[in-house]
Amino acid sequence: MADRILVSLEKMVIGINKVFVFFACLMMAALVIIVCLDLTLRYFFNAPLLWGTEVTEIFLLYITFLGAAWVFKEDSHVVIDVFIGKATGRKKKGLTLFSYLLTGIVSLVLIYYGFVTTYDHYNRGVFNPTIIETPIAIIIAIIPIGSIPLFLEVVVKGWKLLSTKSQAPNPK
Repeated sequence: MADRILVSLEKMVIGINKVFVFFACLMMAALVIIVCLDLTLRYFFNAPLLWGTEVTEIFLLYITFLGAAWVFKEDSHVVIDVFIGKATGRKKKGLTLFSYLLTGIVSLVLIYYGFVTTYDHYNRGVFNPTIIETPIAIIIAIIPIGSIPLFLEVVVKGWKLLSTKSQAPNPK
């Protein structure tokens, strides 16, 4: 029963990740275009995009949180594996589970405080004091939204690791 739930959860997270990574890729492409256009306008015509820096900052935040769960799933994140790399067997599995536990706790904190802070900024109507005056709630809403699939991916990977009899997988 639990295995079927986890398989369904994994399929759901894979679907969410595909959508999130697609939008992150679109934002990355837009970011490259905006930066190139801004540099061209700034240095050749002395007329930079007034909104370019703000939009690129927002896109960088969104790209980070839209891609976090996918990066974790693929083991493509930056890792300092001094202990895990030297461990074998049950020790390696235990250290990997501890790493997943810490990642899960951090993602839960980001979800909880991200939603609380986003809701607070929305209620107070806080705006970014820049040229386009973006509501802060829209900017930071991606933090809890992107942390949800990260937490779910931690649950799936942790369950898979606990379900296996062998040692922890080697990081790429």
